[in-house]
Amino acid sequence: MYFLTGACVILWVNDPDQARLAVGLIGTEGAVGLGAALGQQASHLQFEVQTAGQAWCADSQELQGLLQAHPTILWAVARYLWLMTHDIANMAATIEGDNIATRLAAWLVLCAQRTQAAKLQLTHDQLARMMGVRRVSVTLAAMAFKEQGLLDYKRGVINILNMEGLVQQARAHAPACMPS
Repeated sequence: MYFLTGACVILWVNDPDQARLAVGLIGTEGAVGLGAALGQQASHLQFEVQTAGQAWCADSQELQGLLQAHPTILWAVARYLWLMTHDIANMAATIEGDNIATRLAAWLVLCAQRTQAAKLQLTHDQLARMMGVRRVSVTLAAMAFKEQGLLDYKRGVINILNMEGLVQQARAHAPACMPS
């Protein structure tokens, strides 16, 4: 298990009959490999480092023993799992809406929240793969956000200039469950 202190990791769903799709993002609020500590495996889920950084490493069997010996720790695990479930539901809802600008805004807001930074090390290609769309679609939406003064970008770096405005864009055409 890895408890992230400065990294950001994407949660992908792999379906052999379809393209993979990013459904979650884990930052300093969470851990990668929690399923192993809970005795669960999911072969269709895959984790990929989006932003390199620091993490604490723990043996999943030792953590499993700690959780069994101190059940009150499960409260923190349950809260984290609920947060992850909420994020996955939000991503599924925005995918259904099929508005690329709204989806891009939601991903950028989530990335900024998880990395606790307004400067994101992301390319349009990475965002397109996460969203399951063509890169040009991300570029067009990002250009519109740049014209609105919401963000600026240069090769591989996106600077969020107006977080509140980007949050508004994420909510503009999305379901009521979008992040606040």
